[in-house]
Amino acid sequence: MYESLLLVLLAICAFVLIVRTADRKGWIRRYGMKAYGPFLMWSTRRGKGALDLLARPKRLWRAYGAVAKWVCAIVMVLMMALLLWEATLVDQIPAESAPGLELMLGIPGVNPIIPLWYGILGLIVAIVIHEGAHGILTRVGNMEVRSMGLIFLLVPLGAFVEPDEEALVKADKRRRMSVYAVGPATNIIVGLVCALLLSSMLIGSVEPVRESPIVISLADDGPADRAGLRFGAQIVQLNGTEILTYEEFQSFPGPDPGTNITISYYYNGELRTTEVTAGVMLTSVSSDYPAAKAGLRAGMLLHSVNGTVIRNDADLKEVLRNTVGGQTIPVTVLVYDKAVGTYVPEPTVRNVTLMSRLAYYQEVSPGSIGEDFEDYGFMGINSAYMGAGVNSPEIILDRIAPPIGEVDDFGSFVSASLGYIALPFYGLAPLTGSITELFEPQGAWGALPDSAFWVLVNSLYWIFWINIMVGMTNVLPAVPLDGGYLFRDGLDALVQKVRKGASEQERMRSVATITNALSIFVLFLILWQLIGPRLG
Repeated sequence: MYESLLLVLLAICAFVLIVRTADRKGWIRRYGMKAYGPFLMWSTRRGKGALDLLARPKRLWRAYGAVAKWVCAIVMVLMMALLLWEATLVDQIPAESAPGLELMLGIPGVNPIIPLWYGILGLIVAIVIHEGAHGILTRVGNMEVRSMGLIFLLVPLGAFVEPDEEALVKADKRRRMSVYAVGPATNIIVGLVCALLLSSMLIGSVEPVRESPIVISLADDGPADRAGLRFGAQIVQLNGTEILTYEEFQSFPGPDPGTNITISYYYNGELRTTEVTAGVMLTSVSSDYPAAKAGLRAGMLLHSVNGTVIRNDADLKEVLRNTVGGQTIPVTVLVYDKAVGTYVPEPTVRNVTLMSRLAYYQEVSPGSIGEDFEDYGFMGINSAYMGAGVNSPEIILDRIAPPIGEVDDFGSFVSASLGYIALPFYGLAPLTGSITELFEPQGAWGALPDSAFWVLVNSLYWIFWINIMVGMTNVLPAVPLDGGYLFRDGLDALVQKVRKGASEQERMRSVATITNALSIFVLFLILWQLIGPRLG
């Protein structure tokens, strides 16, 4: 991976050097090209005829421009709400977990979560349709387009349309706002269409090869992590016993905690076998709750709870179901001894005074309390057998399928949408061989080679992802983004109605002051996510 990135970096450096040299010597200007920073820009007046042809159904495009303004207004409000909400969470982020500058840059190959080639594809599509939409609405508004062209950095990164700035400034607000709005709105709409195609046509046709459970998370330095299991490993046998479902894994009567268990699993299409220390591991312990108060901490293996040896996740759940809030129970644990490389008993018996599970959920998530809610003893822990979170293959399909038709209210819609956008952070975009080999397309899509099918899936997802990011970023009310100009013109129209007696100079001064202040505030909210966690 690092070798390929180094080669790309060297190629980019060589490209920039050649372009800058050719620009200084005037070799490329005769072809309508020039250097623009590290980029090569090629501009031409050709293609304006095609733009005029696309702009002919003016009534349709004017209606689209009106819809685009509403789309941008709604997304602008949502983005500001999201930035403000994120600002309140900054003090909860450890400095070592704070995002770096590279995560804020949507540059394929620089941003670590954006794959190079899928990222370039998504970026090209996003820029072409963004600038194309601006150009079409410019011509619909009878404004001149000075030039069109392409931007290169080794490969074409996108297109641009250069409108006549003077004509754009003189145009009435309705036409000008339509020009600004259609760029980001088209990105957002194209992104949503890609998500719909993924859900209805591609992911909907996929079925698991096997129903055996899949590792979807690993605790750092836990037994499974030390044994070499990885995200996407599909467990098919435990100590020679075939594991066909997630439920069988949960209730497998394993050996005593701290002893070894043999696991057979598929990874990257290969059947592998390894030995893992058995036992239910505490993956996290919530501070100020019963387990933490009793001295339990993440990384420990539970040996017994209330006198019952804990051999699997089902054992732990069953024991706790037979307790009540306020009850004090004994807990014994194993701790990892680095000197001997194994888990050893800790002689101290922890007496944990449980709290009510109902009281906990009333405090942190009252909306999750339904008619079938069970109240019993609560410790304040998260745990996983061998330190490996597993689930059925369907959970992977549910995560990579767009959340269409699975939301009941606005809150769940926002949560599901953010979860879908966050797939790259969970290792689920792009989908690699460790995941794709667990599934196979059915029906007409089954006629495609598997590799071609998953390239199509990844391409659609990253076209969705880049377009959504470009669209949502550009609607922020900060000049020079499209959203900044939209906000400025919208505010100007509002001020005209509210301050009817104000002169044009006074009105423009007020609008400029508010717009500039909001632009600075938006920039602060973005930078605060980088700086805030590091101040503690």
